[in-house]
Amino acid sequence: MKKIDTYQAIKQEGILLNANESYKNLSNTILEEIQEAIGNIDFHRYPEDSCELLCNRYASYLNLDPNQLIVGNGSDEMLGMMIGLSISNHKKLYTVAPDFSMYDYYVGMHNGDIIKYQNCAEDDFNVDDFINYGKAQDVDMILFSNPNNPTGKLINQEDICKILTAFKDKYVIVDEAYGEFCESSMISYLDQYDNLLITKTLSKAFSLAAIRCGFLIGNSKTIAKIKPYKVPYNVNSLTQCVAEIVLSHKKEIEADIAYIKRARVKMYKQYLQMKREDLTLFDSHTNFFYGRAKHKENLLKALQKENIIIRDYQDDSFRITIGSEEENKKVMEVLKNF
Repeated sequence: MKKIDTYQAIKQEGILLNANESYKNLSNTILEEIQEAIGNIDFHRYPEDSCELLCNRYASYLNLDPNQLIVGNGSDEMLGMMIGLSISNHKKLYTVAPDFSMYDYYVGMHNGDIIKYQNCAEDDFNVDDFINYGKAQDVDMILFSNPNNPTGKLINQEDICKILTAFKDKYVIVDEAYGEFCESSMISYLDQYDNLLITKTLSKAFSLAAIRCGFLIGNSKTIAKIKPYKVPYNVNSLTQCVAEIVLSHKKEIEADIAYIKRARVKMYKQYLQMKREDLTLFDSHTNFFYGRAKHKENLLKALQKENIIIRDYQDDSFRITIGSEEENKKVMEVLKNF
């Protein structure tokens, strides 16, 4: 096993805008429904292994066949499973940089190698360069978040289709953890490409980070090949119960997503009006903004004074989750005045 850089868990104090969680908890109506349902759980029994009801509920939400889904203990588990199946003994996972740090974690755990295509927030994505570099490196699997975490950038569907065709004998996994916040998803292409897999999560747009529930999605033929490798009883009964209930409240979910999109547009317009040369915020397709600051230490101190916690990276960059209206107002005041 390779040396692994431990994933840094988030700080749980203050105004938490560092982990891209939802700014609000579930409504009282949903919480009351959950509390009532918990009383009917058989805690002395193992959870339902196939997660049949949950698969049916989420498949209905996405307009898919339930046989196209595998439920995981967070989408992280599904990513770890696929990396474990395809990347070991110095086989190569191909991704972009920067991207979600858990990819590195799982590759290291399985003694694989990770190949990264540099795709900074300032750069346009060049699909031909991406394909050529991956071919030259003879990679074994492709995985990237879309929209990207942390830059908020989006690779268009046409380019992803080129990647799927160019690597038709390799799995191409598109991590759509933030897919609800943009207008682009590869869901509609699943039947065209046997090598296409998508991961999704309920942690972000569905306000369910606490229960750890995610999905691996493909066409029925591809999922049937993978399903035997899923760990038995991997999703506990509480998680299944809560997820099923929340997914039945589609209008409330969609209203929360619509708020985030409106807030994102408003905040970006406010940033543009600042006309600061020492601060850059990049336009985003997610529920967060990625930015750079020439004097980042001053920015972090100013945010700390307001008890605002953001994601700080080792270079001059940072990431701020979109929060409530009041939280966003505080953030924009700090960005304007620090």
